[in-house]
Amino acid sequence: MHFTIGPITLSIHGLTATEIPVNTRKFITEEREADIHYTFRIVKELPYLEEGWEPIFERPDIQVFRSGELEARKLAVGTMEAAYAITKETNEKEIEVYFLEAMKQELVIDTIFVSCLALERHFAEKGAHILHSCFLHYHGQAVLFSGPSGIGKSTHANLWRQHIEDTHVVNGDRCLIYQNEEGEYVASAWPVCGSSNICLTETYPLKAIVFMGQAPHNEVVNVRPMQLFKQLSSQITINWWNKQQVGHILDALQQMLGKVKMVNYLCNLTPEAPKTLYNYLKEKQWIS
Repeated sequence: MHFTIGPITLSIHGLTATEIPVNTRKFITEEREADIHYTFRIVKELPYLEEGWEPIFERPDIQVFRSGELEARKLAVGTMEAAYAITKETNEKEIEVYFLEAMKQELVIDTIFVSCLALERHFAEKGAHILHSCFLHYHGQAVLFSGPSGIGKSTHANLWRQHIEDTHVVNGDRCLIYQNEEGEYVASAWPVCGSSNICLTETYPLKAIVFMGQAPHNEVVNVRPMQLFKQLSSQITINWWNKQQVGHILDALQQMLGKVKMVNYLCNLTPEAPKTLYNYLKEKQWIS
């Protein structure tokens, strides 16, 4: 099977379409040259990594190893005692995924399956970044509402859908941002959508990133670029253990900051909230 997500085409072997999540199936494309090849192996026990793999990072749900420029990960739910997969690069384009047979039925869960692909690592090499945000389409353009979980991103996007014409939500939880062949930033579909259950395979020119906050009133707040940079980097998926890649990503985010319109918006999530922001974006000619 071949999948195209943003600027990258993947091939996946060892699984059938019905064994992977429904949202990932939406990205299936005709067979073409792939940038990365994954081979899934369903095993009764997870194998040990060979000698030469050095541990470089650990938290309760992941262990990361490195061998030269190659990376391997041991993935778990909550604790390493509940490890379900090992993903191991054999070269820069070939990856083996060993998945525990006892957990095979969980492969259809978006987060479980996508975690096996370590996509954020490979997309970062292509200058593409995953932003925690609600991805809103407006009149052929993308407006992203970003911020911590529970801040009201999806609620605000739904208010736009109800009160602003020609809007719909493309993804309620994540978005892929990259530059197209013309060098313009675009927002593109992502196969994980969280509890929103909204996952459309659409791509639009990126017009604005709005960092959301709650307040009794509706107010656009202009903050210094450094504050915007901190907010942006905190909502981008970054493998902080990969110091070399982190440097490249932060440089790329600084470049994005200079080209993509970003603003803070404090709102009360009433029907007036989308109208206030809409009027601001129109007045500034950030959207057309």
